[in-house]
Amino acid sequence: MSSRLLPAMLFALLAAQAQPQQREYLVVGTVVWASPGSSSLAIRGTSLIGRLHLEVKSYRVKQPGALADLHPGDRITAEFSEKDGMLHRLRRVLRRVPSETPK
Repeated sequence: MSSRLLPAMLFALLAAQAQPQQREYLVVGTVVWASPGSSSLAIRGTSLIGRLHLEVKSYRVKQPGALADLHPGDRITAEFSEKDGMLHRLRRVLRRVPSETPK
């Protein structure tokens, strides 16, 4: 009976490894622009120690309604999914404070 169990276990192990890993990555940055109509936004990323990178990346967003209240300068976090290449669970963590113009 154990001679049948070993091939079945080996097959299950190989089948589990053959499935592609679906990864998600944390995205943190500052909004450069947001377009709810095209379900996309651009973010200037930050490194782990908080220094600004010069790179701006644009992303598609799974839920375009999350972009309705975003403005340039807002800080956000989201999860980037390799499965569909989109941002999920978009959250604003800091709202941009509009600067007052001197009179």
